[in-house]
Amino acid sequence: MKLLILNDWKRPLLIVLVSGVLTISIFAGYVFHIYNSPINKNSPEISSIILIPRGSTFDFVTNRIREKGLQPYPRLYRYLAKQLKIHTRVQAGEFAIKHSWNTYELLQHLVSGKTIRHKITIPEGENYKQIANRLHKAGIVDKEVMISLKNDPDLLKKTGIPELTTLEGVLFPETYFFSRAETEREVLSAMIAQYRKVFNYDFLERAKEIGMSEYYVLTLASIVEKETGADSDRPMIASVFHNRLKRRMRLDSDPTVIYGMKDFDGNLTRKHLRTPTPYNTYMRYGLPPTPISNPGRASLESVLYPAENKYLYFVARGDGSSQFSKTLREHNKAVWKYQKIRKNRMAMQRKRKNSTSANP
Repeated sequence: MKLLILNDWKRPLLIVLVSGVLTISIFAGYVFHIYNSPINKNSPEISSIILIPRGSTFDFVTNRIREKGLQPYPRLYRYLAKQLKIHTRVQAGEFAIKHSWNTYELLQHLVSGKTIRHKITIPEGENYKQIANRLHKAGIVDKEVMISLKNDPDLLKKTGIPELTTLEGVLFPETYFFSRAETEREVLSAMIAQYRKVFNYDFLERAKEIGMSEYYVLTLASIVEKETGADSDRPMIASVFHNRLKRRMRLDSDPTVIYGMKDFDGNLTRKHLRTPTPYNTYMRYGLPPTPISNPGRASLESVLYPAENKYLYFVARGDGSSQFSKTLREHNKAVWKYQKIRKNRMAMQRKRKNSTSANP
């Protein structure tokens, strides 16, 4: 059996080599460790939300990440960002960042475009101000900024309707998915684009066929939308307004009067009906100067394809549907009948309420 005996000059070399290998191994292990370490392992939360506005610089993004405590290894962060060319690829939007990710996964997510989008449903018949309030409460827009864009010339051009002086009417009722990084202009543009998809070539041709401009159809549809309680009545109500306009009768529409009031408390009075405003169709003939709400497809179609009848009046029955009449005499009888029913119903409700409070 032979023993390996090292010369004196070889021993230091071996020590150096062994030390080098150990150093490299330790360093590699350390790099591997920090590369795969979670960006935040101490927080009780499992994720953080980061909002990156459009036009943000990479330094801005970096500061946001640092503020959230998601940059445990700044040198690795900067190195990977340079290698991945993150500086020019970070997307705008709202990002959900998982604390279990490593630095590489974090940076990859920021360029993926997988942003949080919020579901917002705009109901038929809401006006511009109501939609602005809804979007503001959802954190999508700044209400004051959106209100300031109501008559914006550039946005009005996108509607394709030359007569339009306001965006009222073209914010199409639909379910949208918006990012909080989108500007108010982008949000409005998306809603206008949806309107243009609905009011398409076929609708335009039908409007020409019945001798109406798109603006005329839109304005009338905005009234029909506010007057309709039951969907099945929509073509009938559109027909009533068509018939009245043909006979040069006033529209006598309560919703138009309400739209023209600055502060409406929910109680429409005779004084309101006698107060002259551009939107008071009890005092003015023809359509109001602008749409009064944002109508849906069904209301637009009802104006383009109204029911064929000779009705000139309608009154709400109280159950969502309407009673239609051809003469003023028939209409007055219907009004008296349903007003009496409403009064009796309200009296019964008060009686039940008093009875309940008297017997707790």
